Amino acid sequence: MDKLDWKILDLLQENARYPIAEIGRKIGLSASAVAERIQKMEENEIIETYSIRINKKNIGLPLSAYISLSVSYINFNPFVKALENFPELEHCSRVTGKDCLIMRFNLRDSEHLEEVINRLAKFGDPSTLVILSDIIKNKPITNPIINH
Repeated sequence: MDKLDWKILDLLQENARYPIAEIGRKIGLSASAVAERIQKMEENEIIETYSIRINKKNIGLPLSAYISLSVSYINFNPFVKALENFPELEHCSRVTGKDCLIMRFNLRDSEHLEEVINRLAKFGDPSTLVILSDIIKNKPITNPIINH
């Protein structure tokens, strides 16, 4: 990874639909050189996928919450399997600390949140944090060597 690769990543994180020729113009490379670098980053699994961001409020899911949960080792695999039945789940991470999981849910309203909490309570004691607003959202990953 050199500075040009990082510039390509910066632009793709800003807009994954940038035309390759446009990226080339912005960083001073030919379209074919940019395409080759992107292909190498895909092959090396630096770029894993391309995605979109959805405005959750505009699809009827204006409430978001983090819910942490401690699940016993014996219940862990059944719980992970049960997560398939939570379409409102955006993200789940295994973490250190008192609770072993933290999850982000997107919900219609407080009644929907209560329903999710009740479904999770079968596996442990959920602790909830309602998100009032996102201060930093989808922050791009930048080159730590250049930026420090």
